[in-house]
Amino acid sequence: WGPPPVHPQRNRPPPSSRPPQSPVPPPLTAPSDDPQQLFPLFRAANASHSGALTEGELGSALVNGDYTSFHPRTVRLMIRMFDRDGSGTISFDEFVSLWRYLAAWRELFDRFDEDRSGRVSQPEFEKALVAFGYRLSGKFISIIFGVFESKGKQMSNTPKDPRLTGMSFDLFVQACISLKRMTDVFKRYDDDRDGYITLSFEEALTEILLLQE
Repeated sequence: WGPPPVHPQRNRPPPSSRPPQSPVPPPLTAPSDDPQQLFPLFRAANASHSGALTEGELGSALVNGDYTSFHPRTVRLMIRMFDRDGSGTISFDEFVSLWRYLAAWRELFDRFDEDRSGRVSQPEFEKALVAFGYRLSGKFISIIFGVFESKGKQMSNTPKDPRLTGMSFDLFVQACISLKRMTDVFKRYDDDRDGYITLSFEEALTEILLLQE
C-alpha cells in the first residue's frame, strides 16, 4: 500500500508575470485644437476627392517624426479602430478622432524617448510597458521588441542603417495595441485570474487568426 501518490502542483506564475488589471496607457487629455485645422491635410491626402480616405491615402497623411511612412499594418489598424460606419475608409470626422488619438500616443512616445532620438530603444520600451502596468520577463520584452523593430527595417532599402535602430512611433503604437489585444484575449479565458489558461487547439488557432486582422 503506502501513501497516495503526490502529484506535483503546476507552478503558478508570480504576481509580477500575470496580466495587469488594466493594460492601457494612462489617460491623456486629447488636443483641443480646431478640427478645421486638419482639413487641408485631409484634403491633400484625399487624391480621389471622394471625401473619405482609402488605406493608401491615409498612409500618405501619416508619417513618423523622421518623415518615414507608417507601417501598412499600423494604417490598417487605425482604419479598423476609427472606421465607425464600416465603409473601409476614413471620413473627415473619423480622421479628426484618429489624429487626436495619435497625438495622445505621441505625447506618451515622447515621454519615453528619453534620448530624443525619435525612436524608442528596448530599455525605453520596457519602461513604457512597466508604466502601463505590465511586468514581463526580459526575454519576452526582447522578443516583442525585436519583432516590431524588424518591421521598420524591412520597410527600408537600407535595413542595416544604424539610424533604424529602435522602434519608430507608429510601430510603438502598433506594439502596445497588439500587446493589449493579446492580453484581453488571455484575460477572457483566465477565469480564476491565476495566470494560466486552457484552450483547445481550435480555440487557440481561432484567437491567433483573429489577432492577425
